[in-house]
Amino acid sequence: MVCFIGTTCQVSGLKSFLRKDYEELITVDLVCHGVPSPKLWSKYLDYQKNQYHSEIREISFRNKTYGYHSGTMKIRFSNGKTYFGSARVDYMLKSFFREIASRPSCYQCRFKMINRCSDYTIYDCWHATQLVENLQDDDKGYTNVIVQSEKGKKILNQIQDRYELYPADTEKAVELDGIMVKKSAIPHSKRQEFYKGIDGRTLPEQIQQFIPITWKDQLIEKSKVVLYKTGVYQSIRSIFRK
Repeated sequence: MVCFIGTTCQVSGLKSFLRKDYEELITVDLVCHGVPSPKLWSKYLDYQKNQYHSEIREISFRNKTYGYHSGTMKIRFSNGKTYFGSARVDYMLKSFFREIASRPSCYQCRFKMINRCSDYTIYDCWHATQLVENLQDDDKGYTNVIVQSEKGKKILNQIQDRYELYPADTEKAVELDGIMVKKSAIPHSKRQEFYKGIDGRTLPEQIQQFIPITWKDQLIEKSKVVLYKTGVYQSIRSIFRK
């Protein structure tokens, strides 16, 4: 058995290459915001390695540093050091969420629809308590799963006793957490200008020119770290959830 997990275009590409269905192949597509520019990603990695004077051992693009509802970039280096940065201050995440990072094809994605070519479609479920009555949000995270095929339905029935599963309204789930199920990202107005000058500047210079990180961003980020270590951050999040 093989389980292939990727973006919808990657699943489609695999199936186009294989030209027929295989009973032993299970496909899962991730609802995709966009695939970042390889050049920007490479430049980001070089920057981080130079900053920490070390090779990179592991990267988590959406690490749940402050719980499920707040993802950060986490990088572990060979010298034992670890970096954390949210989309407020991290160069890669800021580029990603400000819509300046993705490839041009991602801004006109033809796979943006509910019905897809995979066996399952999965994406984050931040509003699980609004989809399932009496469900408690433990901040460990829920995942929306759309069953796309008879094979997927059959397999889910076979393994359902191993998971915590709840039926939910697909359209409502998409409305709450799945805006990228149907919509492509809208490119930053200066995206082309950003990449024309990317080779002539350092990454910090380029970011500050187009999507600057302010002193306020830095202050909020540092405050968040302190609040989290003292336990205040978790208490505030708990109050807001209630």
